Amino acid sequence: MNRSMIKNDFKRNKTINLTLLLFMMFSAVLAVASVLMVVQTFTSISQLYETAQPPHFLQMHKGEINEEQIDKFMAKNEQVTYSQTIAMIDIFGENLTVVGEDDAYNLADLRLDIGLVKQNRDRDLLLNSNHEKLILNEGEIGIPIILKGMYDMEIGDKIILTANGVREEYIIKEFVLDAQMNSTMASSTRVLLSDVDFEKLYGKVGELEYLIEAYFNDKDQASSFQTIYENSGLPINGQAVTYTMIFLLSALTDIVTVFVLILASMLLIIVSFISIKFTIMAAMEEDVREIGTMKAIGLTYINIRGIYLNKYRVLAFIGVTLGYIIALLSSTAITEHISTTFGKIGLSPLAIISSGVVVCLVYLLIITYCKRVLNKIKNLTVVDALVSGKGFENKTGAVRDGLYKSKKLPVNGLIALREVFYHFKNWVIMFMVMLIVVLIILVPFNLLHTFEAPEFITYMGSSLEDILIEVETGENLETNYDKVTQLLSKDSSVNNYFENRTIRVAATDSAGGAMNINIDVGENAGNELQYLDGKAPQGENEIAVSFINADEMGIETGNAIELLTGEQVQQFLVSGVYQDVTSGGKTAKSKYNFPGVDVHKYSFSVNLKEDADMKNKADEWAGSLGAGVTVDPMEEFINQTLGGVAKQLKTIVFALVIIGACLAMLITVLFLKLRLAKDSSEIAVLKAIGFSVQDIYEQYMIKIGFTSLLGITAGIIATDLLGERIVNAGLMMSGLGVKEVSLVENPVIEYIIVPVLLIGLVMLVTRIVMRTIKKYNIISVINE
Repeated sequence: MNRSMIKNDFKRNKTINLTLLLFMMFSAVLAVASVLMVVQTFTSISQLYETAQPPHFLQMHKGEINEEQIDKFMAKNEQVTYSQTIAMIDIFGENLTVVGEDDAYNLADLRLDIGLVKQNRDRDLLLNSNHEKLILNEGEIGIPIILKGMYDMEIGDKIILTANGVREEYIIKEFVLDAQMNSTMASSTRVLLSDVDFEKLYGKVGELEYLIEAYFNDKDQASSFQTIYENSGLPINGQAVTYTMIFLLSALTDIVTVFVLILASMLLIIVSFISIKFTIMAAMEEDVREIGTMKAIGLTYINIRGIYLNKYRVLAFIGVTLGYIIALLSSTAITEHISTTFGKIGLSPLAIISSGVVVCLVYLLIITYCKRVLNKIKNLTVVDALVSGKGFENKTGAVRDGLYKSKKLPVNGLIALREVFYHFKNWVIMFMVMLIVVLIILVPFNLLHTFEAPEFITYMGSSLEDILIEVETGENLETNYDKVTQLLSKDSSVNNYFENRTIRVAATDSAGGAMNINIDVGENAGNELQYLDGKAPQGENEIAVSFINADEMGIETGNAIELLTGEQVQQFLVSGVYQDVTSGGKTAKSKYNFPGVDVHKYSFSVNLKEDADMKNKADEWAGSLGAGVTVDPMEEFINQTLGGVAKQLKTIVFALVIIGACLAMLITVLFLKLRLAKDSSEIAVLKAIGFSVQDIYEQYMIKIGFTSLLGITAGIIATDLLGERIVNAGLMMSGLGVKEVSLVENPVIEYIIVPVLLIGLVMLVTRIVMRTIKKYNIISVINE
């Protein structure tokens, strides 16, 4: 019997049942997509790392080294299980020209440091897209995958290297997966050459830089080993990086992508569940007389609910199964960026099992939710269903207010607004959907706008000036420093500039162990940064520390810390805790000079006069200062550093805008069909007493428009109040050194474009759906 009833219901209510099936399927697709992204991201990185074997500790060094001394130190240290020192030839983007089928271009605008390397023997390997060790022949070159994303390169293109009178040509053989330098935040990237080609260039072009790498049984030993290494007197003219930071920087783009996708998926699933409720209510409103008849002949609530629930069980099973299959079939598209960045791997067993578990949970949630909605059958009486036509809505008595006395509002406006005000429960669905759609669009958009904003530099340990100049660590550090100071003092376009020196001193962690801390020293040090607590250092006895350092040292604002500078111990007061993603997030700022302590790096934050062009001036200075000094317009520095994240976010935000707009229109259609089915008798009465079809159009346009506007307004308020909390919760878990971000909003987008777009689409759909009321009349209502 149930099977026959379900079959007949499917035939009779094809549109409603199909819509319900689609929403159940949609919920499953989103849930599975989120799980696939999360699992595949970490599985892909783990598999890449398992083959590539990136170092647990890496010390970069420019200048001469004594490799025998390094090997002896590594051999004596019990923590170290394997070590190697890799030579890298540093060149600039301007030294490389790409010749494709249609055009040729230079990489002069590339702000990443380029290192030419040959393949390693066992560890820290550069791989092809299939996670295989890449071996090149003479004349072939392997280009990092991140450069493919920044430039229009293809396999087979020609790369021309020109430097120091040397000219060599190579053919792109493969786009290389680099486990430790596959993010623009790494500041460097490695280009692979064959052993023969590398030896041809060694000592003839560029500047030599060494990667001193160590491996341990437990990668968490890297931090303690870093302190031992830095205090040993071995080469340290460069950045030191640990395995954890390599992993986080590698996965940053996909971590942000997964975070945004999960957020959007959760909100969209809520919308889907709301839509399921609409559809069920629409079906029950249409069947209210049948339900009343079943109650009249003695069927219990459980029997009647069982008839409907069986139908929804069938729909839910078909919906989630189809959703699961579609998501798996679409897995290639869903994980495309992951496959491109970390290599091609099939769906892992963990991904398939996890997504299967999620599908089962979605099914159970749908059935549980359907049971809750169907509980309304219990409160429906035979009289309500068959006599009064009350249906499933609990109508209240007459509303006594003064709104009806208004002489300023037109009649249609009065009727519409009173309906929304005093029966808001009937319209809360539209309100909630518009609120959620606004959140889906605006929170990811504001996150994207924040990554692209110049102000984000304050989360990267620098103040916001026009141009950033960095004098790189190396043998010519002091010579290059003098060149920069002379240039800035003579250039009339410079308004002012601030100089910082980076030094390294010894400190103590929370467990009492030794650790080193990098301190930026200068009169502007710590100013304009994003502080979680406290403020920038004012006096010479004050110091501001980064969030990660404060956590590792177990200190907070107001505490006193001791720093060892040479043989002298000095005490400083912690003035504030700020956020920083550079140098592994382990930095500090002070105005004290630290006389006698060696400088590892100089940086200059330069403000130009209003009539100066930042990009042209940066290019001019870079040309005159030469190698060993990087000159970046601040905005371009941010764009290249966070370019990969921003590019991926743009794609997601665009997709979410489309999804949000389609959802707003679809829910409007479903909701209006439900309302019109319920209000058919009222519409017929309005027409009978003289209201025209145009009047009724206008009333519903006002109802839908006003409710949608309230929902959009609430969504904007929720974005402003909750958006930062949602984003900061994700950042806190990432361990990147940023705990709190103030989202940078675009007022035009948030307060004008998004509201106008959504209201316009909703009004358009409402107008189309309202054409169906022409058939409503009092005679048809009486006949029913």
